[in-house]
Amino acid sequence: MNSQSHPILIELSQQLPETSMTYKYIHGPESFSQVVAQAQEEFSCLSDLDADCGKDFSGKDKLVQYGYENWLKDMEEDDRMVLIGTLKLIIELAEELAEELAEE
Repeated sequence: MNSQSHPILIELSQQLPETSMTYKYIHGPESFSQVVAQAQEEFSCLSDLDADCGKDFSGKDKLVQYGYENWLKDMEEDDRMVLIGTLKLIIELAEELAEELAEE
């Protein structure tokens, strides 16, 4: 089972930019564990846009790499907070689903 087979993840992904890596992972063949890892990365970048992410990249720079470029241009603080909450829900659900699969 992969992430594209779970209706709640698909529903949550509708709140993300379609160009984001997490959105693409949810709608692609990636595993729940891969979705968790990518969503955590985007969550971290959104939580601190000015964070030093190594190699002279800020959180904002990494988000551009993850497909958020157009979204960042029009972003308001409320939008950012909604997106952080959505990613948190995606992380929690995908972690639970990955654990369930590991137990089978």
